[in-house]
Amino acid sequence: MLTRRRYNALLALLAPLFWLAGWRRCRRACRLGLHLPACLSGRFGHIPSDWRSGGIWLHAVSVGESRSIFPLLEALHQHHPDLPLTVTNGSIQGALQVQRFAPVPVQNGLIPYDYPHAVARFLDRLRPRLVIIVETELWPNLFAACARRNIPLVMINARLKTRSFERYRRWGQPLVGETLHHARLVGTQFEVDAERFRTLGAQRVEVLGNLKFDLRLPDNLHERARQLRLRLGGRFIWVAGSTHAGEEEQMLAAHARLRAAYPDALLILAPRHADRFDEVARLLQRTEVTHVHRSRGDIPGADTAVWLADTVGELLLWYALADAAFVGGSLVPFGGHNILEPAAVGTPVLSGPHYQNLQALFDSMLACDGVHIVQNEETLAEQLRLWADQPRLARQQGERAQACFQRHQGALDRTLERIKAVLGGE
Repeated sequence: MLTRRRYNALLALLAPLFWLAGWRRCRRACRLGLHLPACLSGRFGHIPSDWRSGGIWLHAVSVGESRSIFPLLEALHQHHPDLPLTVTNGSIQGALQVQRFAPVPVQNGLIPYDYPHAVARFLDRLRPRLVIIVETELWPNLFAACARRNIPLVMINARLKTRSFERYRRWGQPLVGETLHHARLVGTQFEVDAERFRTLGAQRVEVLGNLKFDLRLPDNLHERARQLRLRLGGRFIWVAGSTHAGEEEQMLAAHARLRAAYPDALLILAPRHADRFDEVARLLQRTEVTHVHRSRGDIPGADTAVWLADTVGELLLWYALADAAFVGGSLVPFGGHNILEPAAVGTPVLSGPHYQNLQALFDSMLACDGVHIVQNEETLAEQLRLWADQPRLARQQGERAQACFQRHQGALDRTLERIKAVLGGE
């Protein structure tokens, strides 16, 4: 039985490991050029002296969560222009997305560790009017501290994987139920998530939908994709996005099979994490695949097999110009990544079978034939070959994916309504 006392005792025992992990993460942030002036001290509740207080604090752990709240940030800035927006992340990759691509001015740093004194120091200095937790980050001391200070805390885009739900139910009680009780609202993605949160003890639960369906495409995206596509020629182009270690080799094997029939086919390979760009480049060199680097400004020639997308923030562009898109984290047992970006631009979507982290999302897309599942590099190559042979089938699959994506939109408006009600009810 996990109680708050036991939880805090465990945190105390792990303090040296947290300090070491924080130091390493901040050092990596420096290498990536991130501006985090209170990086390590921020993990213990200190904030930069120039941060404004009294605004809205949003926490988004990593890349997908961070990008999902960009439309929400725009709306909050429009409706509450005088309130400073603070976004914290749990990962360097998430902070990288926020600092480079946030659509409005924000204060950005890493979330403090869930030590009572660190959380108290952070809240006392930031004094937020509202705390918004994106997806499922349950920090018992943070939730309790907000309740004691009468700071409304809401969860949005909340979801619970089957494995997490079982673990929380078996090992996390009563602490998980106590933590969820402090949330003013738990806004879930799907009904299955809502039922799981209620089972764990959440009192105020509502299905608001998935913010990722409300992705806003840049106005010039399709024109940029069209112009770049003209430069690349009439070849078959496919993207492997958000790939993990162990997947790039499978992408290259599938691409070799495709090029046996279509020698000019081009693979745009976009690893999930920026700190793996050099590793993937070395893999391409070892396998002697003809390739060029996006970061160098190279444009693939007719004999180029792979374009290494070693830049950050261009994945939507790759999806928009491609004939097909494979979304990684799914041919290795990671659990899948966001398949909605290629669907949003009408590109046929492929995924491997390991999508358990996003089960409800995939179920919704599979129900309307919005994603095609492949089992391995062989079936991936077969599907790519089929779409290269029959472009009309590929276009129809892309249209189904886009229609499915559009069918589930509306979460942003519902979420804004609930946030407005919570702010108005202070």
